[in-house]
Amino acid sequence: MEEEQGYIVEITPEGELFYLQLLEYLYTHNSIRIADQKSDEILDMAMSLNKQPYRGKKEAKLAILGKDHRFLVYRYTPRKTIKIIYFIEEPDKKVYVTDFFPTEKDDGEIKERG
Repeated sequence: MEEEQGYIVEITPEGELFYLQLLEYLYTHNSIRIADQKSDEILDMAMSLNKQPYRGKKEAKLAILGKDHRFLVYRYTPRKTIKIIYFIEEPDKKVYVTDFFPTEKDDGEIKERG
């Protein structure tokens, strides 16, 4: 019995920029060890979309773009989370991660960053 092939996960150029901004914040406000751990966990969560990419909730604020954006939530403190925002291109079996959005920012910025 053949195992079903997973999806390919790609981080868009904009997604990479937002990830680098997130890293800057993590390394400024945490020890190197903690920042390393959190950055690895966030990236691992994004890459885990290669299996079951539809598990994320739909991001209503990006519905206007017509790409059916979804998100996963990474909790990095008891009160702070990161939305890993992505969309799926089913014909190509690809997941495109477009943003690593800190939820303490104004939610209206999601549209501007989308």
